[in-house]
Parts: sequence; structure tokens; C-alpha cells
Amino acid sequence: MMQIALIGTGNLATHLASALQNSKTTDLVQWIGRKNTAPKQANKGLYFKQYQNDIKTDLCFIAVTDDAIPSVAEQLINIDVLVVHTAGATSINALKPIKRRGVFYPLQSFKKNFHFDWSSTPICIEATNTKDIKLLKTLASQLSESVHQITENQRLHLHTAAVFSNNFCNHLIGVSQRITTKAALPFSLLHPLLKETFERSFLTRTTDLQTGPAKRNDTLTQQKHLSVLSEKDAELYRILSQSIFNTHNT
Repeated sequence: MMQIALIGTGNLATHLASALQNSKTTDLVQWIGRKNTAPKQANKGLYFKQYQNDIKTDLCFIAVTDDAIPSVAEQLINIDVLVVHTAGATSINALKPIKRRGVFYPLQSFKKNFHFDWSSTPICIEATNTKDIKLLKTLASQLSESVHQITENQRLHLHTAAVFSNNFCNHLIGVSQRITTKAALPFSLLHPLLKETFERSFLTRTTDLQTGPAKRNDTLTQQKHLSVLSEKDAELYRILSQSIFNTHNT
């Protein structure tokens, strides 16, 4: 049984805590956070305000905001366990001067009240020595069927791609929701189109699938679209349209 400590109480930390508690091969022995009140998911007696050196631990997760990782790591410099952060765009060196350090990056968007499937979530790992790579592979494989040892540079590229495919797409869908709401139309009218768009993207390169007025330089239709948009949304429309045109016409 692998003994685990977890620092953080945010979206990812909460989902990770549940996964570790539900696993038959891990034991969440301490959960550390700044709040005085323990998270709802915390088993009685395992929530603390700081890391407990007297509790046997094999691995410590730092699941906090990227900016907070170095300061949290500074508080752990004397512990003799593997310490990993869970960030996509933060260097493993943010954990210096901890001797045994690594990265355990689940490629997923986490929200506390939304369930998701850990088994299909890619987990990307990195560590400073072979022994700890093996430990992380063992742990990750207990949670997911998709485990990948990648470099720091690859992880940064992957995280950047994830921002485009998740964060930016989500923002654009939000713009679509505002437009349909303004016209007193149900957003559900766009559900089949959205589903088809994403399902097609899983099958082939999206550059081969591109359609629409920007690609064909249909300026008349574009002007009509701009007429129903707010100034900010119109600016975004122009930027994206120009990017699509440049991609397919230069």
C-alpha cells in the first residue's frame, strides 16, 4: 500500500483525493490545506494545516496554483520522500532544492462538481531518477490506462495545446451561448453541430475539415455577422477569421 500526502484543496486536489481514497493500492494518510475546515471528502483525522513529518509517507503531491509551487516546496526541503507537482507548464526545477522531485500531470479539466473518468485520462510523468519514474508509473497505472513518460518541453507543448483545445474552445462556446441568448434561441440548436465538429476532429486533421466564410473570404457574410456582435466579440471574430484565412490562403 502506497502512503500518500496531498497538499492543496482546489479542483484537481479534490478529484485526486477521491481517486486515491477509492484506490485499493493507495492510502491517503495526510491532506494539507490552508483552510481551517477540512474538505468534505477528507476522512476524519487526516486533514492538517502543514505537512506531518511523523506520518510515514512514500509520495507527496503538491496540487496548488503554479505560482505557489516554489513556496510550498521550500517548506518540504528536509523530507525524504518523492515530491511531485501536478502542473502542465511549470518546470520540475520549481521543486528545488528537494532531492527527489517529479511531475504527475493529469491532462484533464477539473471542476469539483463534475465527474470524469480517471481511467481514460492521460497522465504524464517525469522524475529525476529511474526509481521514482517506476514509482510514478506504478501509481499512475492504478488510476489510468493512459500513462506517458514525457520531457518537460513536451509537457509544455502539450499544456499549450490543451489551452487551445479546452480553454479557448470553451470560451468560444460561451460567446455562442451569448449570441443565441440575445436572439431568444435555445443553445441546444447548436449541440448536433458541436458534437459533429469534435467527433470529426478525432478522425482527421482539422485543417482538412475547415469550412465557413473566413476560409472562402466571403466578406459579405462576415459583415452581416459583425453587425450582430458586440464590439469585443466583433474584434475576436475578426482575429479568428483572419487566422483562418491566413492558414488556408498563404
